[in-house]
Amino acid sequence: MPKFPKLFSVVPAQETGVDFENKLEETLDSNYFQYMYTYIGGGVAAGDINDDGYVDLYFTSNTFSDKLYLNLGGFQFKDITLDSGIEHKPGFNTGVTMIDINNDGFLDIYVSRGGWKSEDGKFANLLYINNGDLTFTERAAEMGLDDENRTIQATFFDYDLDNDLDVYISNTPDITGRTEILDLNKVHKDPKTLLL
Repeated sequence: MPKFPKLFSVVPAQETGVDFENKLEETLDSNYFQYMYTYIGGGVAAGDINDDGYVDLYFTSNTFSDKLYLNLGGFQFKDITLDSGIEHKPGFNTGVTMIDINNDGFLDIYVSRGGWKSEDGKFANLLYINNGDLTFTERAAEMGLDDENRTIQATFFDYDLDNDLDVYISNTPDITGRTEILDLNKVHKDPKTLLL
């Protein structure tokens, strides 16, 4: 049997500096039965944010902080999240896309958001505009891209061929009701209740 060349090799986090983990904590309010898209997972985008020829990485976390890693070359990455202006905004981040939305030569970052808690703009998508100096400014509302419809992912393209980027946003269906949590101890003591 011929031996095929190895196409991939594992490079551990201790060597690369990329130690992102999408931790998802289940609770009574946050689980598949309360929100069927709980396991939709985090997203990742790869692109050169500072035009140095190296591909940088942005990871979304469903419930914790997103991470932006600057590629230093040689499979070495640096976590620049805090210095870059990427903030942890409470909510449920799902997908991420890198695009040059304002055509200034620097990649911007669009973060899709969903979840089950709509208060305080938790569904509103985020648009981080690249300032050209490894920092970003969130401007989704200003640019009309703070969609609040439980987004899974967004794709940017020039739909009408006018040399401006348009966007297709994929959303989950609206959820009008959630499963009730029953206290089985109380239900069992109620003689009118039949447990099957």
